[in-house]
Amino acid sequence: MEKVYYDEIKIPWGSMWAASTDKGLLHLSLLGTKKGLMSSIKERVNAEFIHDPDGFKDLRGQLDSYFKGEHVDFNFDFDLRGTDFQKDVWRAIYDIPYGYLSSYGLLAKEIGRPNAYRAVGNAVGDNPIGVVIPCHRVVWSNGGLGGFGGGLYTKRRLLVVEGIFKAAEGTPEKDVDLRQFFKLNR
Repeated sequence: MEKVYYDEIKIPWGSMWAASTDKGLLHLSLLGTKKGLMSSIKERVNAEFIHDPDGFKDLRGQLDSYFKGEHVDFNFDFDLRGTDFQKDVWRAIYDIPYGYLSSYGLLAKEIGRPNAYRAVGNAVGDNPIGVVIPCHRVVWSNGGLGGFGGGLYTKRRLLVVEGIFKAAEGTPEKDVDLRQFFKLNR
C-alpha cells in the first residue's frame, strides 16, 4: 500500500480536501468531502490514508492568499497519475498565468496535438488538482465559458477571485468577450 496524506482545508466557500504522497500533491478536491476524496483516490491508488494537517501548511497558506484575491503562483511538486497525454495537458494548464485564460484548442496546439481539442477537454475534466492546476482558466475557443466539473457558478467564482469577472451571479460572461483574456491577446 502507498501512503497518502490528507487534510481538510477551509476556504471562504466551504472545504477543500487535499491529498499528497511523498512525491507531491496528488489530489485537491474543491468543495468536496473526505469520503469523495478517498473514493476518487482509491480508483487510482492502493492507498493507506494518513491524516496529516501539518503536511499542508504551505498549501493552506497559498490557498488563503489566493481566495483573498492575491496573485499566487502555486509552487508544489506534483504526483500526477494519468496518461502521458493527460499529464501534458495538466502541465499546459498549470502554465496559464493568473488572471489569464486559454482554450481547449489553444492547449491542444500548445502540446503539439492541434486536432485533439476534444481529448484536451476530457483531460481538463479529469484534472485531479483543481485551482492549483487551474482548469477554471480554460474556456471555449470562441470565448464562451465552457464547462466545469464543479459547476459554472463555481467556475465564475474562481474567475471573480482572479479579477476576470466582477460577479459570479447571472451570466457575467455574456457581457465580455473572454478571448480578451487569452494570454496571446494581452
